[in-house]
Amino acid sequence: MSAKSTSELKKLDMEHVIHPMAPVGTEPTVVMDEGHGIYLKDTDGKDYIDGASQLTCVNLGYDSQEEVAEAVAQQMSKLAYGTLFGGNCTTANIECSRRLAELTPKGLAHFFYTCGGSETLDTAFRTARAYWRNKGGSNKHKIISLSNAYHGVSLGVLPATTLMHDMFARGVYPLVPGFIHIPSYYCYRCAFGLHYPDCGIQCAKFLAHTIESEGQDSIAAFVAEPIHGTAGVIVPPPEYWPMVRKICAEHDVLLIADEVMTGFGRTGKMFATEHWDIVPDIMAMAKGLTSAYLPFGAVALSDTVVEGLKGAGISGFTYSGHPVCSAAATKVMEIYVRDRIVENVAEVGKYALDRLNAEFLPLPCVGEISGLGLFFGMEIVADKATRAPFPKEQGISMRIGQEARQKGLLVRAGNRIAFTPPLIITKEEVDKALDILLPIVAAVKPG
Repeated sequence: MSAKSTSELKKLDMEHVIHPMAPVGTEPTVVMDEGHGIYLKDTDGKDYIDGASQLTCVNLGYDSQEEVAEAVAQQMSKLAYGTLFGGNCTTANIECSRRLAELTPKGLAHFFYTCGGSETLDTAFRTARAYWRNKGGSNKHKIISLSNAYHGVSLGVLPATTLMHDMFARGVYPLVPGFIHIPSYYCYRCAFGLHYPDCGIQCAKFLAHTIESEGQDSIAAFVAEPIHGTAGVIVPPPEYWPMVRKICAEHDVLLIADEVMTGFGRTGKMFATEHWDIVPDIMAMAKGLTSAYLPFGAVALSDTVVEGLKGAGISGFTYSGHPVCSAAATKVMEIYVRDRIVENVAEVGKYALDRLNAEFLPLPCVGEISGLGLFFGMEIVADKATRAPFPKEQGISMRIGQEARQKGLLVRAGNRIAFTPPLIITKEEVDKALDILLPIVAAVKPG
């Protein structure tokens, strides 16, 4: 427990801290002080089930951090920092890369390191453009992304982030040019007004149409999340990704999979693209790489992309491949395999999804439940028959999130309610979490 009171800490926070994704001057809600298992504890001693893995980051919960801390301490005492610039390297990063290559899909065994998701996507976009320029395709620069997508908020990636674009991009214009947006795989609210499976997966076919309309000699890459994360965990139809992989290959366009949220076991596979047996040309990783214990990310490149980049350079970051973060990642990856985390996700995730479908989906204001592994989204609607949402000003989802927090459960509330607990959660702990959430959602009345 902190020596200062919660009110004193909140006052200090207001004086000194600018919070991301919140209006400047917003008063903090709770002050977290400790973590254990799947629980967080605030400075008043109250426990919360972390049903959001703190932005779907803390895959291993709050016990493995001690084991990782020991690995980090050993690395700090051996070599606290070492640059990768100009061909320099460190034993810690080499070992991390070897371990990572054992986990990534076959053919994605070359890595460029970053400090987090936005840097990773920025690097992926720059790499795609550099690849085509190095091969003589100097006009291939456009990046296609989906509506409802989140790929980060740095200036280089913000044009690809279409979710809540007005909020994220406000005050930032003009944005970096060269980005195109197309409808996503949001079947519940299909942009084409169609219904699966009779739709013919028009959202995938529209990618081919867009590439052909723009001219494939101008398109560098298509980027998408295997499952929409920040948008509320929206799962594509099973045909979508195989079709997209084929379209990109046929049109000479690089496929970038944003696995920042879905990577490292979150969906019941080590990486979400494995559900559809496809391998992207470029894959973005962060969050789960260190279970968010330290800021770290990586871009995985295929053999073909690396061959096409020979002789070219990719500008990087001072902390690329930081040895201490590398040591943390190596230990975290060891734990994923040793403790059979992916297997736990598949088993416990099925149990949770069965319960969500059986108990939540019949409720009068739950329009859809979607998810894979321990990655779930719930659409709250005012009318199930018409799928009409509640007016934004009512803030229904936010109210559900606030009430859940008051009762000891943290969920992610935005366009939809997302339940994404640490991957170590047990069936008994799932029951505790859903037992808190169920009466809150059940109390919502149609509009």
